[in-house]
Amino acid sequence: MILELLQPEPNWLRGISTALRIAFYVSCLGAAGLGIFALVFRRLQEPQDATACRRMTLATAAVGLASSLAWLTVQVALASAGDPFDAEIWDLMLTSRPGLSVLMVWAGLLAVALAVWIGRAASTVATAGVLTVAASFTSVGHTTQHQPQGLLSAVLSLHLLAVAFWAGSLWPLALASRRGGLAAARLLKAWTRIASWVVSALLLAGVVLAWLLVGRLEILVTTAYGLALLAKVALIAVLLGFAALHRFRLTPALAANIPGSGARLTASIGYEAFVMVLVFWAVAEMTATSPGGEG
Repeated sequence: MILELLQPEPNWLRGISTALRIAFYVSCLGAAGLGIFALVFRRLQEPQDATACRRMTLATAAVGLASSLAWLTVQVALASAGDPFDAEIWDLMLTSRPGLSVLMVWAGLLAVALAVWIGRAASTVATAGVLTVAASFTSVGHTTQHQPQGLLSAVLSLHLLAVAFWAGSLWPLALASRRGGLAAARLLKAWTRIASWVVSALLLAGVVLAWLLVGRLEILVTTAYGLALLAKVALIAVLLGFAALHRFRLTPALAANIPGSGARLTASIGYEAFVMVLVFWAVAEMTATSPGGEG
């Protein structure tokens, strides 16, 4: 979006496409992450928080469906010189990689929403939905244009599942922190134990993806893709700083029932969520260009 608007003659449809892609990423991976959180940690949640998370999952899934449809509509407009209702282009788009990716996202989001609606007995449906959402991103984008495609798809899926886990956990963790008490401290400690492994997988997968897609260090400073990647890396470093702060200072303070610790942790998670959205912005900028500098 910003990269497009900085051009001498910006294409506003492309800028809108990137903005919709950000909403698409936040909502789809957020819904998948909420599904993961429910599968792993629901038994540790207060009933009121679990109910709030179910509602948030349904809301983010609905936003994901809407934003992905809007993004696909913009792609039709871009392909048809500005006509978003061109039936011929719609037929082509729905059978193309972007169209199939969106259809997979819809299937995954609907499965996650159905699992939330059914409740505890739908863990298989929720798992299938989460995996489908992650897999949908492997059918489109840079990983389909580079070799080895099988390895790239597997690593990207792992990376996205880890991102979804982290992003989708922020809302339920904020709810628990605001409520405070020993139950919240137990939930946060349990989440932290698993998150340390998930973040390690996220970083390893990210490094492998960057190496396979970029290959040469000069691309990082000579292309728009490289600059967006550097922005993403810097923002993830900020997120890791938040994670360290929460693990070693704010969560122990909450467990010790220090006055105001819950409010401080809740506020910090809010800032972390804002930085997470900026990470998705950087990713959207990366997908709008090419590691080779084209597009």
